[in-house]
Amino acid sequence: MYKNEIQSMQLTYTELLLNFRKGLRNGNWRKLRRLEKALFQASLWYSRRQGTILNEMVVDKLSVLVAKLKVTKGTRIFKRGYEKAAALLSEGECVFAWVPLLREWLKDSDYVFWLGAWGLRIGS
Repeated sequence: MYKNEIQSMQLTYTELLLNFRKGLRNGNWRKLRRLEKALFQASLWYSRRQGTILNEMVVDKLSVLVAKLKVTKGTRIFKRGYEKAAALLSEGECVFAWVPLLREWLKDSDYVFWLGAWGLRIGS
């Protein structure tokens, strides 16, 4: 195995603690289910006492939780805008007839962010 593969299959106490704090700050900790919180706290305790977590299955489950904790409001808005842009591109041929610049706008990240935050209502 390569060094990067070995490092990606382990979690240290400091990594878990940093992500835990970030999740507390941005409010994502509250969004986790009770069992997810219990797993994360148990892993935090274990990694503090015993060291690095190496079990592949546990690391995979914790990686999903870490990703949930890291998500920011801006990321969620951008993802929503990207989904709206994809919907417009796939089914919006009639719109491009009267707004030909829309195709170019959908390639602009600022416009995609605007779509996610306040943009057009699609499908509702």
